[in-house]
Amino acid sequence: MAALYGAGLLAAGQFAKVSLTLGALDGVYPGAPVAFAVSGVAVMGILFGVFSGGITASVGPRRAILAGLIVSAVAGGAQAVLPDFPLLMALRVAEGAGHLLLVVAVPTLMAALAAERDRAFVMGVWATFFGVGFSLAALLIGNAGPGTVFAVHGGLAGVLAVVLWIMLPRGVSPERRPLPRLSDHLLIYSTPRLFAPGLGHGIYAFLFLALVTYLPAALDAPWLSPVLPVAGLTGSLLTGPLARRIVPGRLVWGGFLALVVSFALVWASGPLAPWVAILAMALSGIVAGAGFAAVPWLNPTNADRALANGALAQLGNVGTFGGTPVLAALGLAAALPMAIAVGLFGALATALAYRAAQRDAELAASCG
Repeated sequence: MAALYGAGLLAAGQFAKVSLTLGALDGVYPGAPVAFAVSGVAVMGILFGVFSGGITASVGPRRAILAGLIVSAVAGGAQAVLPDFPLLMALRVAEGAGHLLLVVAVPTLMAALAAERDRAFVMGVWATFFGVGFSLAALLIGNAGPGTVFAVHGGLAGVLAVVLWIMLPRGVSPERRPLPRLSDHLLIYSTPRLFAPGLGHGIYAFLFLALVTYLPAALDAPWLSPVLPVAGLTGSLLTGPLARRIVPGRLVWGGFLALVVSFALVWASGPLAPWVAILAMALSGIVAGAGFAAVPWLNPTNADRALANGALAQLGNVGTFGGTPVLAALGLAAALPMAIAVGLFGALATALAYRAAQRDAELAASCG
């Protein structure tokens, strides 16, 4: 499990290694839109998230993870020479394909390997991969140049591919689906148990990244910048114990309702607002962890879990891509009203989606 989680940390590093070296990249590529080198991976997720789920369901999570690491090692390592910017962007797009395979296949295999009573806890731990990976990258990169950072990241991906090729068990996922087709989108988004976790995760991602970016300035508390992501991680780790008493679907829509209340308290707390905001962001972490835990809860087969994780990756990238620019356009004063409005929408939308998803899962179980 630890090695699989390490693959998640490397997947997070695919964003972090560019975000944290943007200043240096501006000097390497003067006049080039280097910020697009970050969002290129998110665009891949928006366009091909469902296909990555279909590929994982077709070839199995073990092969998908190894392929994702190999693609990440080759494409990421080639970036270390800092080629011309158009080639760098092409390599980022290729690396985005590896990223998608990892974020879909790793949780699928972790859920398959975990004991049933531990599955929600394992998915809660998985939900922390992005924040932990980004924080570790920030600590380790320091003043290293982008070429060095890219080379180390690509090398680590290659080493981990060899380690997991040796360690990962074969035959964990005997069921297979045909290779993905465009019709997979229709299948997923017409099947509530497949799309409900992704819907909640997309709404969460829309809100979380925007607030982590702008809430410290909105509350005039810049010290919150490193604290809010850690608070979210703490909430995700609480998912496992909570999910043993409350089903993941209820945790998701109940978590959104708790967010509404907590952000309303932030609005009314005056000088205590930054401290209440930490609690609010911890609650958001519960929403994230419960969404990942809902995938195996609703879907008993690895093939269906892979499709659900594909939708989760796709809608999560839609949220990540959209939330920050929307709040930037609205202005800092809109941070708390937007949080409350999005939380209300999330509670209503996910309550309806998970209600339908539970019926769908019960029907599938009775037919199976």
